[in-house]
Amino acid sequence: MDILFIGGVFSEGQQKEILRKSNGVVQFAANVLQWNLIHGLDANSESPVSILNAMFVGAYPRHYSDFYLKSRNWSHILEATDKDIGFLNLPLIKHLWKGKAIAKQAIKWGKSNLNNKKTIIIYSMHTPFIYAAAMAKRKNPDIHICLVVPDLPEFMNLTSANSKIFNVLKGIDRTVMDAYLKYVDSFVLLTRYMEGPVGVGNRPWIEMEGVVDSKDIVSESINFEKDVNKKIVLYTGTLNKLYGIMNLLNAFSMIKDIDNSYRLWICGAGEAEEDIIKVAQVDSRIKFYGQVTRNEAIELQRKATVLINPRSNEGEFTKYSFPSKVMEYLLSGTPTIVKKLPGMPHDYFNYLFTVDGDSDEDITKKIVEVCSLPHLELFEFGMRAREYVLKEKNYNKQAKRILELVSNSNVVKLKNQ
Repeated sequence: MDILFIGGVFSEGQQKEILRKSNGVVQFAANVLQWNLIHGLDANSESPVSILNAMFVGAYPRHYSDFYLKSRNWSHILEATDKDIGFLNLPLIKHLWKGKAIAKQAIKWGKSNLNNKKTIIIYSMHTPFIYAAAMAKRKNPDIHICLVVPDLPEFMNLTSANSKIFNVLKGIDRTVMDAYLKYVDSFVLLTRYMEGPVGVGNRPWIEMEGVVDSKDIVSESINFEKDVNKKIVLYTGTLNKLYGIMNLLNAFSMIKDIDNSYRLWICGAGEAEEDIIKVAQVDSRIKFYGQVTRNEAIELQRKATVLINPRSNEGEFTKYSFPSKVMEYLLSGTPTIVKKLPGMPHDYFNYLFTVDGDSDEDITKKIVEVCSLPHLELFEFGMRAREYVLKEKNYNKQAKRILELVSNSNVVKLKNQ
């Protein structure tokens, strides 16, 4: 089987450059998930995956400093044939440009080595990617298209400041996307609730909430040697108010910290940044790091007492949500506090501390409860969580599930192909 992965990855060596050039959220979580999928597919295929790539960065000039991103040929492993698509990085124009440019390369790939079964794996419901794969399938109807859906388009940007124009354009984009989704043969969904909104119908699909790489773990000895005199609560991720960051700030402020041992560390970018900075100026226990590289986030995770995801289970979007940070938190070996989101499989709650209730006071209570546990007990809890995701959610096992899905699914045949 020849596999073409259409996505938006960047290498570890590019992280700092992209962070420096970005104004806003950098897609580190999406990048990690894509690479884990690629590594898993490579490990289970006779030949390397080919990557057709348009990096996920913000548009010039507001969110990224480069007006144009150059094309380049590269290899992620020996004998791999990968290509970055160059594009004009302007709002709207970038999407049209990427769609046409990627389609041209995907069609070329689809016409090569016709004796081999060919599969295109698309990362995310991104219209240029889906369009490009559909165009390749029009030229070669035997191509199997598998769409990985980590987010629904209507819930990809949940800032409270979205304009009416933005929402109208988003609606138009979804209409165009739906016209090409009919070419998709199978789906990998983050949560089972996505089946209806995506429009899967009778086509095969699997639920896959995340993928981990064992190379991302830190040593148990380092993890065990935390500062036991401090109770450090850490949040890393997007700073959208709908994700509960303001609730976390309020909950932390209610902790009765007699011996001044509690600390709250926050990393990320988003609409709540100014609010966090203001609160941190009043409460010296709070430290705001801004957006950091993934390696820096992992380093902070290993130093923390507990990690937290304060995202509430209120709102329609929570059914379609398994926060990527939770998978990263579990892999870190540091105990994690969450609220029970409907999109999270129940197995995970054996390895997470869960907030009982919906109020900020309930978050406060759970933080104090967990941080008061013996250090050894916390260490052992974190190790069990790590072992769970390493065993059940490693990229080798998850990639096998995708390949089984593809191999056991029929290729959709359309009259207009």
